[in-house]
Amino acid sequence: MIKKSLDTSILLGIYEAATKLVSKNVEFVEKAGLSNQQWIILIYLAKDPNLPYLIREKHEKPMMASELANALGVTRANITNLINVLLEKKLIKQVEDADDRRIKRLMMTPKAEKLIKTMQPNRLKSNKEHLVGLTIKEKKEFLSYLQRITKNIMDS
Repeated sequence: MIKKSLDTSILLGIYEAATKLVSKNVEFVEKAGLSNQQWIILIYLAKDPNLPYLIREKHEKPMMASELANALGVTRANITNLINVLLEKKLIKQVEDADDRRIKRLMMTPKAEKLIKTMQPNRLKSNKEHLVGLTIKEKKEFLSYLQRITKNIMDS
């Protein structure tokens, strides 16, 4: 049947850690009246310098919905529904692209900026708790491994 495999154990371990992380994050963002996906969109629009996609893609302009869908690996329809909720909550706004008025770009509102600023201390505390017991060197090595794995997945 299925045999023990170090490669499979590593990838399933990453999957389990990611699933647990999402569950913990849901608790965190629900207190702010957001879904996990809405929170992730906000940190993308806030240009969180820790997001791998933004590091790779070097976005200068505010993001478009299609770029968010690509970054999050979801359909354009899914992103549209999430954006509509954030628009209704007045956390984001659509603006015309400076070069092409047909293109709509997404920006956070001051309300969203305040929300992120309020949530950031608890976010950093939670992140620290998740990585307790790892040295700075181990964290840097782990990040390097994750980046290489992601690149391998994207290249295959």
